[in-house]
Amino acid sequence: MNIAVGSTNPVKLNAVRQAAQEQWPDVVVTGFDIQSGVSEQPRSDEETRQGARARAKAALQAGGKTTRLGLGLEGGIHTFNNELWSTVWVAVLDRTGEYYESNGARFKLPKTIGDKLAAGEEMGPAVSELFAGDNIKQKQGAIGVITRNFVDRTTEYASIAKLALGLWFGRTRCRVSCV
Repeated sequence: MNIAVGSTNPVKLNAVRQAAQEQWPDVVVTGFDIQSGVSEQPRSDEETRQGARARAKAALQAGGKTTRLGLGLEGGIHTFNNELWSTVWVAVLDRTGEYYESNGARFKLPKTIGDKLAAGEEMGPAVSELFAGDNIKQKQGAIGVITRNFVDRTTEYASIAKLALGLWFGRTRCRVSCV
C-alpha cells in the first residue's frame, strides 16, 4: 500500500503511518511539500476541510501511478459559542476520485492561546512563543503543550486519519449492505 501525504511535516507523516500500519504493515508513506490553498491558520471548519481536500488531491497526483491514496491533514480553528476551538480535518482521496473524510480532536483553546489567534496569529508559532518551544507544530503540537504530553499531536492526528482510512477501507461493504 502506497500512501501520499500532502505535507512533509513529520507529525503528519508519523500519524498516517500509525493509522495505517495495523491494517497494512508494509505501508509506504511518502510526504510531499504541498500547499493547502487556504490561509496558514484556517479559521473555520469549511476552510480547514478545504485545505485537507486540496492536500489530498495534490498528494495523490504527486505520488504517481503507484500511489493508491492521497491524504490531506489540516489543523484549524473555529468559533463555537464565541470561543475558539481547535479542529482537525483529514481527507482521503482514491484513484476513483472519491473523498472519505473525518473531523475531530475538537477542544476549546485556553484563553492565552485563543487571544493570540484572535489577533491573527497562527497556532504553532503562537504556542511556541507562549511556552518557549521551538517549532511545536512539528513536535508535540498545541495539544501536547496543553495536556503536558498526555496527548501529543501525532496521536491526535493518527486517530482522525485512521477513521478516514477506515471509511475508505469499508466503502465497498457499505455500497452493498449498509443502510
